[in-house]
Amino acid sequence: MGVRRVLPLPLLLLLALVVPAPSGAAKAISGGPDARPRSDAAAARLVKRSAFEPRPENRRANRTTPTNAQLADFRRRSDMPNKDRVTGRYKGTTDEILQWAAYKWRVSPDLLRAVAVQESWWRMSTVGDNGDSFGLMQMRRPFHCCVPLSRNATAFNVDYYGGILRSYYSGEQEWLNTVPRGRDYRKGDLWGSVGAWFTGRWHQGDEEYVRQVKRYMREKTWRTNRDF
Repeated sequence: MGVRRVLPLPLLLLLALVVPAPSGAAKAISGGPDARPRSDAAAARLVKRSAFEPRPENRRANRTTPTNAQLADFRRRSDMPNKDRVTGRYKGTTDEILQWAAYKWRVSPDLLRAVAVQESWWRMSTVGDNGDSFGLMQMRRPFHCCVPLSRNATAFNVDYYGGILRSYYSGEQEWLNTVPRGRDYRKGDLWGSVGAWFTGRWHQGDEEYVRQVKRYMREKTWRTNRDF
């Protein structure tokens, strides 16, 4: 048996100061900004199946997937950079769908769970913005496509969100540098990407929204809040 070396306390304290702890963004994203999404099937294999379903009323939407004609219409009308990878082809519980989309787009399932808390409290029936935003992630027309899919199909709603979040993070939304912004748009900024979904701008007016998402993610509200 080898001799175990014990570092002196001053050195341990020094290491604690100079070695950074993992950031919130590092925990919320998998792979760098250039990482490619997984296939639907590969993402599905990573989903942890369980009976956990705090929103049984989502069942119909959770089992609704787009037809080929609906996907063709979406891709014809959308200008999202990675729209060809958005399929909404998954069925499961609300939590399983959030996991699936997160694994597909290489972000933390807890991040998508937290955004869904912030946007809809996980209720697929949620309609916001005076009748213009729909579903778990509150896809808003006319900025995002497409009704009725965004309203009726949970997996499409969440898959779309994952795709556009990844496009912000990967630096594919350069138009954000042509409008008012809090700082210059650049790839690799996860929380800027989360905030852009809410404001349509880059680091402008999204501070409280991002703070809430981080809090829900930290507290795992979907599991710990008795009123959820």
